[in-house]
Amino acid sequence: MRLTQKSKYAARALVELALNEPGSPLGVAEIARRQRIPERFLEQIFGDLRRASIIESRRGAHGGYRFAMPTEEITVLDIVEILDGEVRPARCSAGGTCYITDAPLCVTSEVWDEARIALESVFGRYTIADLAESERHNREDRALREATASVS
Repeated sequence: MRLTQKSKYAARALVELALNEPGSPLGVAEIARRQRIPERFLEQIFGDLRRASIIESRRGAHGGYRFAMPTEEITVLDIVEILDGEVRPARCSAGGTCYITDAPLCVTSEVWDEARIALESVFGRYTIADLAESERHNREDRALREATASVS
């Protein structure tokens, strides 16, 4: 299991979308610009997220993307599993089979299963709403520091 750029970009883009005015659509070009994500790549990512009913799109002059469900219900684990597949550090974790044909599961499968549980726990603990709130505070702190520095 390897996290791809897709999951990382998706989390950043969804946080940016969550910081937007609630319910107001935001265009993929604007999200890509703000987060410095290649626009074409973000369009592909958003296509996957739309098919998974995480976001929805609206066409037209005031179109763009918005959430199809509450951000409090979308975890980083959801995003990772949609874009990168099931969290499984080894084929034998989560009840899988050994890499060696016809071999019984060995004691190391317990390690891989524990790693899977830990990853799922961490990724499942953070929602897009949580990350957006943290980012909102970070941006406010940065703006305050910049304002203070420009006065000095």
